[in-house]
Amino acid sequence: MIEILLSVLTQLGLYALLALSLSLIFGASRVVNLATGDFAAVGAYAMVATQGLPFALRIVVSLVAAAPVLFLIERGLLSRLLAHPLASMLVTWGVGMALRQACEVIWGSTARSVAAPVEGSIEILGTVYPTYRLIAALVGVGVTAVVLVLCYRTRAGLRLRAVAENPTMSALLGTNPARARSIAFIVAGMLAMLAGALYSPLLGVSPSMGFSLLIPSFFALLLARPGSFAGAAGAAVVIVTLQVLLRQYFPDTTAEALFYGMVLIAVAIRSIPITRRFQSWLVRIAPSRKPRKLAA
Repeated sequence: MIEILLSVLTQLGLYALLALSLSLIFGASRVVNLATGDFAAVGAYAMVATQGLPFALRIVVSLVAAAPVLFLIERGLLSRLLAHPLASMLVTWGVGMALRQACEVIWGSTARSVAAPVEGSIEILGTVYPTYRLIAALVGVGVTAVVLVLCYRTRAGLRLRAVAENPTMSALLGTNPARARSIAFIVAGMLAMLAGALYSPLLGVSPSMGFSLLIPSFFALLLARPGSFAGAAGAAVVIVTLQVLLRQYFPDTTAEALFYGMVLIAVAIRSIPITRRFQSWLVRIAPSRKPRKLAA
């Protein structure tokens, strides 16, 4: 049982970051960022390219270097297509393909490996578990928690949620929706890159890894309420737990088929109008917090 919980925690650190990345962009811009997995792959390849530096410094350098590039992608491409959601989604798919091909041209199609900064194992309640897996899980979950606190407990987070709910009204109240979308895209892209960099010692680093990382994260976005950042993280818990339990009792191929089938059924049920009305009713009866005013 402890081993199952540790496996859930390990995968949760990865997919919570990716699901939150998708949710931030979708909440702020209503754009499904299909390049999220490829951003994670770029983060992993950044760890390959900077071998020789301390592990934490390699992560910081990659994130700092990526920030202006993410800003240019959002301002130069996505901001011009907000009125066309399908076109925006296709642009992110194109960006992902370009990143994938660039990684393949530079590093080749052969999978690379990244050495873990911490070796050995640790015993937890009688279960021996790799130390770095636990560290990566705790860092991933911790960063997700910090971002959620910033989204729900700070004025900047309030502005972002205001733009997600009603950009026109938030603009009348003094918030700049374009700036909020740019910040959301940069933060979301950095979260995806952090996920790839942090988990690069645990994954086979290859140009195609982004697609396999995108699918579970995308399912988490589908299961969550649109614009709910905490909902995306909560859906990631459900997705990861389902994956781990299925792989515990079935062969990998069977478990994967069952996983996709069960998630698709859940998404179909989630899309039924009566289900959406029931969810809205639950949100309305939940204890409400005292609203805060937006500053001009």
